[in-house]
Amino acid sequence: MTTTTHGAAPAPGARQPGFLQGISLLMPITLSVMAGLFVAPVAPNIAQHYIARDPAHAGTIAMLVELLVTVPALCVALFSPLAGQLGDKLGRRRLLMWSMGIYLIVGVAPYFMEDLRLIVATRVVVGLVEAMLMTLSTTLIGDYFDGEARNRWLAAQTGVASTTAVLVLMVAGAVGQSDWHNVFLLYLIPGVFLGMVALFTWEPEQTSHLHDPGKHLGWGDLPWGILGTICAITLFGSIMFYTVQIKLPSALMELGLVLPDGSYDAARGARLTALASLFVPVGTVCFWVLSPRARIGVQFVIEFALIGIGYLAMSRLADPFAFALAAGISQIGAGMLLPTLLTWAVSRLPFEVRGRGTGIWTSTFSLGQFVCNNAAVPLIMLRTGSMIGTLGVLGIACIAAAALAVVLTLAQRR
Repeated sequence: MTTTTHGAAPAPGARQPGFLQGISLLMPITLSVMAGLFVAPVAPNIAQHYIARDPAHAGTIAMLVELLVTVPALCVALFSPLAGQLGDKLGRRRLLMWSMGIYLIVGVAPYFMEDLRLIVATRVVVGLVEAMLMTLSTTLIGDYFDGEARNRWLAAQTGVASTTAVLVLMVAGAVGQSDWHNVFLLYLIPGVFLGMVALFTWEPEQTSHLHDPGKHLGWGDLPWGILGTICAITLFGSIMFYTVQIKLPSALMELGLVLPDGSYDAARGARLTALASLFVPVGTVCFWVLSPRARIGVQFVIEFALIGIGYLAMSRLADPFAFALAAGISQIGAGMLLPTLLTWAVSRLPFEVRGRGTGIWTSTFSLGQFVCNNAAVPLIMLRTGSMIGTLGVLGIACIAAAALAVVLTLAQRR
């Protein structure tokens, strides 16, 4: 499973990308994290505010408040391939900048609103432009950089996103403590990122060596065989990643992390979840060290083994702190696995359809969050009866994936 890079080196005299370009294209990734997590800490306050005004429609209000948090990720899953196609046709940098500007305006808008349905509508638009941001910034990194430089910047996305998630949860909780409307003012921050993209990036002009001036590359020219394989593994890996991110509170509650009144100890749970998430950047660093030295098959063996060991340990530990450390082991594996898959996908995409292929990968990764929350974990829990038991089943599945990677790697060497 070796990788090949599609994309010619810049012509002599052309502008050379470096640190400023890389960091400028990492910043839009943080916006995808902000979309949901700015609102999540104050969602109970929003629900309480509207239910107090209209208690007869409490169920509808709770559903709408849930959409405030989840609808952006659903839009990313649905519209990322279209975002990639638009980038391929209209220009990736230009569309990225327009998307960041719209994100800023629509993100701040709920600060001035009281109609809950109208606020939900703004969140749909935020999700649409989030699909643009994630797909186009990743595509531009693939356009600007080659080889190990490309791998490092693409891998940095995973570490930056997870670290940003911890910071966003802390800041949003503090800012929204007095009035939940205040969190929407945080959407002014992307103005700085938009300025960085405007100052330090340019529209890429390079073309793939596969390009034939007489032929227009389209959806049919994507390497569907290898891309389908990558996306299947990505969906599995995404479920493993998001299970820790989303379902850890349920497991901690089963371990007895409750207050004297029997309710979940959200403050301590948030700290333990943040501790586990901080191991994702460790996985990113491990990927930087391992990827130049090991074939992809070997990387998969290590990554799935780490995730599986972490999950199996979680299913057997009773102490919440030790449980969070075990979750951290699984997140090291996830922090390695996701950039492995992303760099593998981007390296196989010709320039002319790189946006579309990246959009498909982004859509698959975001779909993993929905499948985790609404299908995979609930279905397993029907058999196991608990979240802790479900973690054990997922751990066995990862160990099986590591064993399969061993078999395939040995077969390929023969």
